[in-house]
Amino acid sequence: MAGNDLRMQHAAVSSWLVSEGGNFDSALAFVESFASILRDQGVPVVRMTLTLSQLHPVFRAATWEWRRGQPASETGRRRDLMTSRVFSHSPIAQVMRTREPLRRRLTGPDAEFDFPVLEELRDKGLTDYYVIPLDMGPGLQGGIVTYGTDAPNGFEPDHIRLFDAITPSLALVGRVYSARRSIEGLLTAYVGEEPARRILAGEIVQGVGHTTRAVVWLCDLRGFTQLSETLARDEMLGLLNAYFSAAVESVTESKGEVLKFMGDAILAIFRCDEDDCDAAIRALSASRALLERLAEINRERGGGGNYPEIRCGIALHMGPVTYGNIGAPERLDFTVIGPTVNLVSRLAQLCKPLGEQIVLSAEAAKAARSKMRSLGRHSFRGILGEREAFAPA
Repeated sequence: MAGNDLRMQHAAVSSWLVSEGGNFDSALAFVESFASILRDQGVPVVRMTLTLSQLHPVFRAATWEWRRGQPASETGRRRDLMTSRVFSHSPIAQVMRTREPLRRRLTGPDAEFDFPVLEELRDKGLTDYYVIPLDMGPGLQGGIVTYGTDAPNGFEPDHIRLFDAITPSLALVGRVYSARRSIEGLLTAYVGEEPARRILAGEIVQGVGHTTRAVVWLCDLRGFTQLSETLARDEMLGLLNAYFSAAVESVTESKGEVLKFMGDAILAIFRCDEDDCDAAIRALSASRALLERLAEINRERGGGGNYPEIRCGIALHMGPVTYGNIGAPERLDFTVIGPTVNLVSRLAQLCKPLGEQIVLSAEAAKAARSKMRSLGRHSFRGILGEREAFAPA
């Protein structure tokens, strides 16, 4: 490759990165297009990965991989896996530590296999492998890009020089997708998947929302005040985390949405869409699944009788809810309000005096299509008339 050709390639790729690189809907689409641009410039890349750090309680980074002839794929890098022995002895981990490029030829007399993954890459047909760190700037932990080829003689010197020359422009694009990924991940972790999607779509003004029909699910921890006064801080946090984790898993596997944690209570909804019965059945299934999970946790924790049982009461009611931004103009909460939410909070208060784990309104009980027993009619503060409550038989 002549020097003029290298300069022209550098100019073409860098210009595309700066002008177009940050405009894709996802990093996945960007990686596919970036690989196509490189190949259009005569670079024989057949495999490429882009790894970007992110702010997330579970995932430390995300990796997007492109292979010739295949659609790009995405993998979340969990924090615990990125501290594992397997990952720590990998080229990417090495470059993350040193912040220096790493190149390994995979065929010929200069081949070197000082990392286990290199033999795997050779067996997949690669002849050359190049890893470069990306400087993401203040506040970001950085990124990694890898290039692989199956060209008989590997990458030419000018290919390596091109990769090095476009790295600053690629890092600028990486900042865009790293920041976007962090925003999406943090919003989802703190407010839930559907509220996060709506917030990012622009529903960010006080009072903006809509009415939907749903089964509202409210779960309340029993004896929280006494537990908080008798347990040490770390024990209390461990109990709450076990309880919340069990609840979130139970709701999400039944296609519900956890909206918020309210002290020791959990508010979730199961959208009715066009089928009330489906939503009620899913909500009741989530309730039963949570009770089974808590029973298992209590068996594991209570082997020696040293830990209090985790017990809860769950209430279900079905009806219209207002779903959207509630609060002050500069401090909002994306949640549900309305008479349906008011009644489910009152139903939850019946669990303890009636000795029930699950209490349903007449509307939810009818739609759940499960055998029920009546708990009688009850008056609730702030709600006109008496309402009949039910529990699973």
